[in-house]
Amino acid sequence: MEYDRLPSKPVVKSLTSAQADWDSWLGQNNFSFLRDGDGIDWRLIMSFEQFPSDLDPHQGKWIATLQLGIDIAVSKLVETGTFDPEADARLIFLTGTTPVPLRMKKMHYEALGERGMREKMSQILPELRDNFSKLSLHRVKRDLVGRWVDGLSSFGEMERQGVTRGGLGPNSDTF
Repeated sequence: MEYDRLPSKPVVKSLTSAQADWDSWLGQNNFSFLRDGDGIDWRLIMSFEQFPSDLDPHQGKWIATLQLGIDIAVSKLVETGTFDPEADARLIFLTGTTPVPLRMKKMHYEALGERGMREKMSQILPELRDNFSKLSLHRVKRDLVGRWVDGLSSFGEMERQGVTRGGLGPNSDTF
């Protein structure tokens, strides 16, 4: 700012508008939750590791690992249209009333130095959020739920973990 051209009006009009601007900025730059095309908020877990670099001994090699996951009730998946109550009744029954842990495949990113990793994340995270919000992940969610049920069905794992099945009417105690 040039001192001979000071602003004629205050930069911040009021504390309320400043707080609203701040809240808006925080909302746009919060990457701990990403909303998919169906309106479901997924948790983004980020971890960073630093290793010695072969290319530059003064900068470490940084590896970022990102994973999207959610624990969701099947009723929410029915609400969003991922499952059809009639066509998918057997899978819904096998899932039960326990929230289903859905985890996407981990994504790995590398950069030289802390600054390089910050620049890479400042490009990747907004792009990931924008692309993720455009996608309806019905197929992916169905596959993840199916894998979870298969894993619990093998070797009596459902009974050991105490997964309770939800009733579907008069035949709810049969497969």
